[in-house]
Amino acid sequence: MSGLPPRTSPFTRATKVIAVADVVESVRLMELGEQEFVTRWHQFVNFVQEHVPLYSGRLHKSLGDGLMLEFADAPGCIRAVLAMQAWFRDLNQGLAAEEHVHLRIGAHVADFLADKYDIYGTDVNVAARIASLAGPGEIVISAALRARLGASLSLHFEDLGNCHLKHVRQPVHAYRLGQAAETSLLPLQTADMRGLRTSVAVLPFASRTEPVAAAGGETLADELVTALTRSDVLQVVSRMSTAPLDAGRDTLRTVSDEVGARYVLTGRARPHAGAMVMHAELAEAGSGDVVWAETFHPAADAGGLLDGDLLARMVTAVHDAVIQHEVQCVAGRPLPSLEGSSLLLASLGLMHRLSPLDMASARGMLEHLLERWRRHPVTHAWLGHLHVMRVQQALPGLTRQDEALARAHAAAAVQGDPTSALGLALDGHASMHCASNMEAAAERFAQALSLRPGHSLAHLFHAEWLALRGQGRAARHAAAQAMDGIALEPLRYLYDAISALAALAHRDSEEAASLALQAVQRNPRYLPAWRTLLVAQVESERLGEARCSQQQLMKRQPAFSVRAFLNAAPMGDELQERFARALARAGAPET
Repeated sequence: MSGLPPRTSPFTRATKVIAVADVVESVRLMELGEQEFVTRWHQFVNFVQEHVPLYSGRLHKSLGDGLMLEFADAPGCIRAVLAMQAWFRDLNQGLAAEEHVHLRIGAHVADFLADKYDIYGTDVNVAARIASLAGPGEIVISAALRARLGASLSLHFEDLGNCHLKHVRQPVHAYRLGQAAETSLLPLQTADMRGLRTSVAVLPFASRTEPVAAAGGETLADELVTALTRSDVLQVVSRMSTAPLDAGRDTLRTVSDEVGARYVLTGRARPHAGAMVMHAELAEAGSGDVVWAETFHPAADAGGLLDGDLLARMVTAVHDAVIQHEVQCVAGRPLPSLEGSSLLLASLGLMHRLSPLDMASARGMLEHLLERWRRHPVTHAWLGHLHVMRVQQALPGLTRQDEALARAHAAAAVQGDPTSALGLALDGHASMHCASNMEAAAERFAQALSLRPGHSLAHLFHAEWLALRGQGRAARHAAAQAMDGIALEPLRYLYDAISALAALAHRDSEEAASLALQAVQRNPRYLPAWRTLLVAQVESERLGEARCSQQQLMKRQPAFSVRAFLNAAPMGDELQERFARALARAGAPET
């Protein structure tokens, strides 16, 4: 032994309440009046230094437009931060609205190391990230701090649930003090790139008694995995991971623990009347709730050969069930408490309802995802698509900004991932409808289909492009290819409507009318389907029905006029003339 005295650590460990406060839009306020802002800030810091010690706290550091404070007890922290917010509310009463200063504050019980210069630790970072959940004039605290308050203060707390925070591995349960301010946003900063796909595990469709049925169940599981891997929104667990699992033996919890899937697809196969019957069900692994179930009869012949239509029906049904379930799950919950995959899927379900309220909710979810991950190409792609739909629907409040936003988000998607068929297809769609740039659209569709020849949306929008250019035969072929690969059930009305336009371009007005009618029955809000239906009915000499369709169109778009529509529609001359004649015969206003 050296006999040297043990070295003393320069650090001490402590557990205290840490509060972080910063000024919302401080850069803008500085640009508006630097001297005035700095003067007000100094006055506020002086107030904090004088009053925070009265609440068992001290000012740890000032950051120019923010503060970090330490408190010995939880009630003292809450009283102090309420006083800080009140100070700025009083100040703002004497200022113009654009000069108002708003704090956002976050607080957490932190275990940290301290030396004579600073404090260190993960919990300190958590406190700062919790502040990012607060909107202007708001206070957000962790559940750990909420538990320490008990009943000592008579305050209202709004449960925000588990919130995802930048550079924090696990979600943090948070509460907002009081109701949300009118200007409140809860900006988050990160999302796992892989987290935007909801995971699905496919287990073999079991049969304990019949070898043929068991083989058919295995085959169906394999083919489902293959088909689902082409999804733009689902992440399928490898069959190598699920192979050791047994649907008849293992519980959903076991499957979830083993492979981490949110949803589990399984079922049973059995022979019946010379054929095979399959029962399929999709369950949420965490809750055990069955979100979809269906029996297919016949699913295969006696030799185990699967019905050709079965796979497509199941893939569509799985997507529809997952999306509708996620729409239900997110309803009424704070956006920061939701997984990225839930936000993405729910936004797809909501935006294609086409009501202004649902589209606004979907837009908020996608913009929130971009706050978590600003360059995520999938989020940009779908947000661009949402703005295209707003342009097509001529929604209230529509401006030229929607066209610009559609193009900007679609371009950002391609820039973020030039190999994404989804991003390329949606960028082409935006070029077609928001820039009338048919050449750029054609190039994007060609790129998408060269990367993924079977990509359903790329085929669909290419079919629309061909129809608008008057290439009816090719448009119908592309529309059929799109329909063969359809997975996203909320978009089925769009497939029907574009298939109707392709049939119309091919001068099959009867088929066009049938498909367009199917589209408006699925979604009466989709205006392009009404226009195609009207033209097809006129060209089929069903003028009475066409006039009824015209009335429905005017009911949904009172400002519609033939001239404005034709000026905006990227149609070839022949198709444009046909639309003009038919719309006029049905009684549509010229201007």
